[in-house]
Amino acid sequence: MSCSSPFDEEHTGVNDGGMEFPAIADGHFVFEKDSLIYNEEDQVQDELEVQLGEEGQYDVSATVLWKHVIKGKKCGNAHGGSHVFKCKHCLKIYHGTYTRVYAHLMGHKKGESKGIGYCSVVRADKNLQMQIKREVEQVERSPNIVPLKKSKLNTNSGMTSQGPSVALSYVGPLDKDYSTQDSDDVDSKVIRCLCANGIPLSVLRSPYWEEMVSAIGKELGYKSPSYERAQTILLENEMDRVERELDDFKQKWPQYGVSVVSNGWTDGKNQSLINFLASNQFGSIFLHALDLLLVRKSQKSIYDYMLEAIEKVGSYNIIQLITDNAADCRASSEEVAKTYPHIFWTPCMVHTLNLILEDSINALPWLEQTYTTAKGIVKYILYHSQAVEICQSYPKLELLKVAARGCASHYITLHLLLHVREALRAAVISDQWERWAGFPNLDEKAKLSGDNVKAAVMSDNFWEAVLLALSIIKPIYKMIKFTDQDGPLIGEVCERMDNMLGEIKDNLRGQEDTFMLVREKVFLRWNKASVPLQCLACALTPKYYDEEYLQIPAPGGRKRCTPDQDDDIFDGAMTAILKMHPHDDLADTVRVQFLSFVEKKGKFSSATAKRDARNPKINVLQWWKFHGGDTKELRDMAFRVLAQSISTSSIERPWSTYSYIYNAKCNRLNPSRTDDLMYIHSNLRLLSRFNSNYKYGPYRKWDVNPELPLVDESALQWEDLCFIGLDDDSLLKQAAHSSNPIQELLRIIEDVPSSSNQCGEQDLIISSMHASGGRGGRGGQAGASGRLDPKGKTKKFL
Repeated sequence: MSCSSPFDEEHTGVNDGGMEFPAIADGHFVFEKDSLIYNEEDQVQDELEVQLGEEGQYDVSATVLWKHVIKGKKCGNAHGGSHVFKCKHCLKIYHGTYTRVYAHLMGHKKGESKGIGYCSVVRADKNLQMQIKREVEQVERSPNIVPLKKSKLNTNSGMTSQGPSVALSYVGPLDKDYSTQDSDDVDSKVIRCLCANGIPLSVLRSPYWEEMVSAIGKELGYKSPSYERAQTILLENEMDRVERELDDFKQKWPQYGVSVVSNGWTDGKNQSLINFLASNQFGSIFLHALDLLLVRKSQKSIYDYMLEAIEKVGSYNIIQLITDNAADCRASSEEVAKTYPHIFWTPCMVHTLNLILEDSINALPWLEQTYTTAKGIVKYILYHSQAVEICQSYPKLELLKVAARGCASHYITLHLLLHVREALRAAVISDQWERWAGFPNLDEKAKLSGDNVKAAVMSDNFWEAVLLALSIIKPIYKMIKFTDQDGPLIGEVCERMDNMLGEIKDNLRGQEDTFMLVREKVFLRWNKASVPLQCLACALTPKYYDEEYLQIPAPGGRKRCTPDQDDDIFDGAMTAILKMHPHDDLADTVRVQFLSFVEKKGKFSSATAKRDARNPKINVLQWWKFHGGDTKELRDMAFRVLAQSISTSSIERPWSTYSYIYNAKCNRLNPSRTDDLMYIHSNLRLLSRFNSNYKYGPYRKWDVNPELPLVDESALQWEDLCFIGLDDDSLLKQAAHSSNPIQELLRIIEDVPSSSNQCGEQDLIISSMHASGGRGGRGGQAGASGRLDPKGKTKKFL
């Protein structure tokens, strides 16, 4: 065989496409026609050879990427497993060991070389890059793999010259599991470190903690990096790595648009922070934060930070700004609109609904007093010096520990109190009550005495007021829970707000004055004329044109109609189209295509399109992808509208952001390093939140600190019930009859899945008809409502 032309002699039939091949010395076996077939038996033999070869001792499972190449015959006499191989992506032919295959498909550090270039096809395809990376990560994280080399996936930049860390599950006698004693010793060192440094034990639930411990376990003799290296090189590398992991989200911005979301937070020390994020249906990215200790909150400061966020994201990509309803935020957004007239301002729906609830309660003195009394009863029981004895005597009262604070407190407190009514009455008329009432309350702010609690609990008027209060609060709370979740929900806001008002109207039948007052408070904070983007989203939602859906009775007795027949929605939709398309020609094209959609012409008239419109498994974005091809301009606009967020609270809850940023300052990091820490910290949490394991898997809500007081944490778990279980008293009864009611209730809550974003409207209507305080329920009965006079005040009690 000639050294100069081995491919000419033995490579007949391989189409090289005019490529240049690396020189191969005499004695090497090269591609033959038959050798292009990937043989599993040969692969097993290759892996065993790799075990003894230069790939690294026991590193015999370093084969996950072989499937991306067509492997030819072995080259040379070395034990390293060198082969001729042809990349399935770029179709170029090389020779070498698995290390070269790895470098070709995964790349290597700048300045380092493996004698092979990065695959041009992989380099150009971000999705393919992520797919290959995930394949390697999956093998490396397998509990049966014992890699003996430093992995590129465990380095700070994601690239390394050390080769892969994937190894067969071979364990020598010195590599066996730690003995129980050794394991306990390691555990004790972990807990000592956490306690000494004030790190919450909840960090043990973090997927990043497990990732770190796993990486340390794979690297024998590993030593921690120095403080200096961590705050310089490693921090910079992690910043770069996070940026790369966020690329998947950013690539969708031009097609689906993005919302710049601003949300303010204040901790117990009145330290305030305003977060700015870029968010859509596919994920969220933390941009920067406005620290109000350093910058005074004003219209000018918020405006400047909004402009900075817009410049980072790109004005073309931005569809809307979402803030709370504060005057400074509204004014700042209006100033932004002067510079960027195509950008909408939309108030956060969760914040808006909370304001509606507060306004309604303040406008109805009896409702405010009912909630104050209910909260006083709960506080008296939970913070009583004899609380343990009381709950042991009446275990059902343990359920009151799930009472919440914040937006969920009104509904949850009243609902739970109503459920334990009989246990409360039994407690206050018992022989022990007189003795308990003589003990002081541990909470100095407790306003009710034992006699006050007894009087309220034994009052029928109080319980009737609770029922009536729930008939108003519950529909608003359900709407809050709907808006405070992820998913393409913007198209459903207008319809669900109408349904919310309809449910309240049904519940307050015979109390028209009270309903009109609540309705007035709703329209004061939200109306269709003020949210044109939500109107356009509603008009682009195909299920609202479905004939079967239109036949379902709507709450409140209103007749359903298609969005184009609702003047407010249609006018808002047209306003939004013109705002998004300043050029008349494009705006006219979109409007004409919109009429084709409304009238179900062309593809929109197909049986499949109609069936998919009512299919809960197909969301609106998928529907437009399937059926919007004939109206490209309208479809593209639908993507950019329907992928937008509707609230700020569902995007990010920085449970430990305050302590994190202030600790960074205490450690004397310069402002640039502090900003980097904030960016990495927030975005790693956001990346985790958009992983399915965050909701249902082993890392479920790992960033919620379970060491918080039970009242706060259990309330958070209670809210996970969302719609399912709001009216299911069987869950409460099951918990109440348990030996440990509170733990049983939390266990039940853990097992109840979150409500689907595509929950059918008909199911919600049927559910509301059976609900306490719903149509036909006790909240709407004359017996309860008869206690109110025309001014909305109750007789005698309140």
